[in-house]
Amino acid sequence: MLISLTRLMSRAVGAWWFGAAPDWVEVRRRAALSTTASSAPREVKVTQDSLAGLPVEILTPPAAPTDAAVLYLHGGGFVMGSPKMMRPLTGPLALDMRTAVYALDYRLAPEHPHPAPIDDAEAAYRALLDSGIPAERIAVAGDSAGGGLTLELGLRIRDAGLPAPAVLGMICPLIDFSPDSAAFHGGPTREPLLTPAVIAKCLDGYLPGVPADERRAISPLYQDITGLPPMVLHSATDDPLSGDGRRLADKAAKAGVPLRHREYRKLWHVFHAMPMKSGRAAVSDMAAMLAEGIYGHRTGYRATH
Repeated sequence: MLISLTRLMSRAVGAWWFGAAPDWVEVRRRAALSTTASSAPREVKVTQDSLAGLPVEILTPPAAPTDAAVLYLHGGGFVMGSPKMMRPLTGPLALDMRTAVYALDYRLAPEHPHPAPIDDAEAAYRALLDSGIPAERIAVAGDSAGGGLTLELGLRIRDAGLPAPAVLGMICPLIDFSPDSAAFHGGPTREPLLTPAVIAKCLDGYLPGVPADERRAISPLYQDITGLPPMVLHSATDDPLSGDGRRLADKAAKAGVPLRHREYRKLWHVFHAMPMKSGRAAVSDMAAMLAEGIYGHRTGYRATH
């Protein structure tokens, strides 16, 4: 019953956010209004700071070590979203991992189109390294567009020869920016918030005027992923992006890249942030896998889906 009510609520919220909105400024205003009460668990201290001159929200649980961190990249189709909106996810993630989460407030399109968000993510990662936190004690994670940035950041770190983070975590990631995305070729789903039309509108804001072939070349899904650190992938069957998640899992299996994929049936895009038991349990599962990457031996990782 709670899942059905939450789905209905999400559908109503999504219709208001994106319905008859003249521009992304108005969409952001509506989203901010509907998430003013977003909060982290009371045990988690929330502070505002900066990384590489960029705003960052730090969520610190009790007894968190000072030499470990999660760099978190929020979702919102590259055109909306904020660290505050994701506190219902990042707060429990910090608590379960017993690790400080640095939620980056990266620049948004269309005012700052590609590559501004990924440039910001790379700068923030470099700043964490410069602060003295070793790469093997850093996890990079994100949801939706932030999940795509997570994968792209892993590629940038590898190509730049930087020390790799311990693990990459992706929740319902947006990783194919082209018309070939499974989001545009699936049948009707029960997804309450994210529609193919909304995805297309977000991508037009992120990649204005970029033709289809160039969008494909930019998309993280089509890049060579060999040499990346272990990855954890969550997807949900009602999410239009779930098909692209399966494509990434298949690619990792063929490339021999360690990836753990968990697909949640009859749930929707980033349900992890919803006030229901299944969302909270999914955050705990992601937290356990990320914590294993940072603190434990890298065992149990395998390309599965």
